[in-house]
Amino acid sequence: MISLEHLMQPPPSGQITSHESHGHLYSSEPSEAVMTTKNWLGQQFVEVTVGQEPVRTAHSKQEARDAFYAHKETAWQRVMFAYYEDGWEAALKEIMNSRTDGRILQAASKVASCTLKLLRIANKVQELLPSPKRTISSATSLAHGTGGSVVSVAWHPHTCTLAAVFCDDTVRVFSASYSITPLLKHRLQKSVTQIAWMPYSASQLAVGCEGGILLWTLDPVNVVTRPSGSCVMLLSHPSTTPVNALSWHPKGNLLACVGDSSSVLLVWDVGREVSEVAHCGRQDSISIVLWSPEGSRVFVGYASKTMRVFETQNWSYEWWSLDSPVQSAVWSANGHVLLFVTQEEPILFCIGFIDGEGVGGAKVAAQVADFTAKEVTLESSENVIVGGAVRQLAWDPRSERLAVIFRQTEYIALFHTSFQPSLHLAPGGFIRGEMGRIPVTASFRQNLASGAVLSVVWSSGQVQHIPMRYASREMARPANIAHSSLLSPHINHNISFNTSVAANISLVHRVPSLPTSPLIGGLFTSP
Repeated sequence: MISLEHLMQPPPSGQITSHESHGHLYSSEPSEAVMTTKNWLGQQFVEVTVGQEPVRTAHSKQEARDAFYAHKETAWQRVMFAYYEDGWEAALKEIMNSRTDGRILQAASKVASCTLKLLRIANKVQELLPSPKRTISSATSLAHGTGGSVVSVAWHPHTCTLAAVFCDDTVRVFSASYSITPLLKHRLQKSVTQIAWMPYSASQLAVGCEGGILLWTLDPVNVVTRPSGSCVMLLSHPSTTPVNALSWHPKGNLLACVGDSSSVLLVWDVGREVSEVAHCGRQDSISIVLWSPEGSRVFVGYASKTMRVFETQNWSYEWWSLDSPVQSAVWSANGHVLLFVTQEEPILFCIGFIDGEGVGGAKVAAQVADFTAKEVTLESSENVIVGGAVRQLAWDPRSERLAVIFRQTEYIALFHTSFQPSLHLAPGGFIRGEMGRIPVTASFRQNLASGAVLSVVWSSGQVQHIPMRYASREMARPANIAHSSLLSPHINHNISFNTSVAANISLVHRVPSLPTSPLIGGLFTSP
C-alpha cells in the first residue's frame, strides 16, 4: 500500500509549486510561478480576481445602500426594495431605520425590533444544537470560516470558463474569452453549498443554497455584468431545502440533490421542472451525492456510518456499513472504481464495480493509500507535518492525477493513477502554496485534450492554477475490476478487492433492495 513516505520532499520555504513536467513537480518564487502558469496556459489562462470593490458578507450591505437612495422614495418603498434585494431580515432593519417617518412606522419599528431580537435568539439556539451539516462540512462551508474571498470553484465541462463562489454568497463567472465577469446575485442565494455546470450546455449553472437550487442561464454571446432575475429559475422541494449537495447526470437532463438534515434523495427533470423522490430513508441524513461519469450509478454518503450506491435503471441499491462517515468520494472516468475517505481514518479506500444486473459492487473495500500524518525535513532543515485527516479528493477527468487535500496541513498530496487494466497508484509529490496558506478545495479543469490543470483555493481566498504537462494515455477499461489487484509500479504490494479488509473500517455488502420510490423507469431510467 502506497503512503506519503514514497512522495518526494515538499518545496522549500519561500517557494510554491508552479507546475508539473514529465511527472515531476517544480517550485519557484510566487511571482515567478504565476508568470510560468500564464506562459504555459497562454490564452487559456483564467485569472480569478475580486475586483475593485471589497467582498463583504451580506449582513452590512444596508449601510452602503442608504447613501444612494433617491430622496423621493418613501419609507415603504425602501422597505420593499430591501425585501426584494435581501429578504425579510433586511426589510425589518429598514423598518427600524425608518421609525422617524410617521407614527405607523414607529409602531412597526417596535414590532420589527422585537422580531429581530427573537430571530437572533433562535439563531443562537440553533448554533448550539447538533447538526449533521456541521459534522460533515463541505469544502465550501469550511472555507466560509477562513476569511478569504473565494471559497470554492467549478470548471465548465466544455469551455474555458470558471465559476467562483465568494464569501458573500455571490457567484462570479470568469472566462478566458471575455473580459466581462458576470456577477450572479439573488435574494434567495444565501448559504451557498455547491455549484455545478450543466453538462452539454454552454450557459446553465446550478447553485445549491438555502432557498433551493437556483438555475442560472447565462447567454454566452451577450455577456452582461449583472444578469437579471429573468435569467434564474428556482427549483425547490420541501424535502431538500436548504440544499446540502447536488450532482448532474452526465447528459445534463437530470439533477440529483439532497437537503440538510434530510434522508430524501431527489432527482429533478430540469427540462420539465418536475421532481421525483428516488429514495427516502428513515433516519440517516444524506451529506454527499455523486453521479458516476457514465450515469449508471449514484453514490450517496450519509451523516451516519453508512453509504449506498444506487443503479439508475430500477433504482435498487447496495449499502456498506462504515466505522466513520464518508468525508469525500470520487468516481473513476469509466465509473467502475469508487475512491473515498472517511472523517476519522487517514486511509484511501477503493471499491470496484462490474456491469450486469444490479449495482455490481465488491463486497469489501480495499485500502489503497495511507495518509497518516508524518514529519518531514525540508532542504532548509525545517521540520513540517504532512498528511493527516483528509478534507477532499479531486480526480482529473481521465483518472490520471489524484489530488488529496488535507484539513490542517499546508500541503496537497498528488498521485499518478492509471488502469493497466487494474488500478495503479504511483507517487507524484507535494503541492505547496504561500507560507501559512491551507488548501480549502481544489478542482481539475475538464476540457483538456492532454495533461491537466489543478485549480486550488487557498485559505487566503486566492485561486492558483497549477498546469501539469504529460503524455495522456487512453484509459483501458478493466475486464473485471471488482476482482482485480491494485499494484503500484513503484511499490511491491498487492491488494485484492476480494480479500483485503480494512484494519479500522468494515464494509459489508448487502443484497440489493427494492427502491422505496414506486416509480420504476420513466424519469429515472438512464438515457
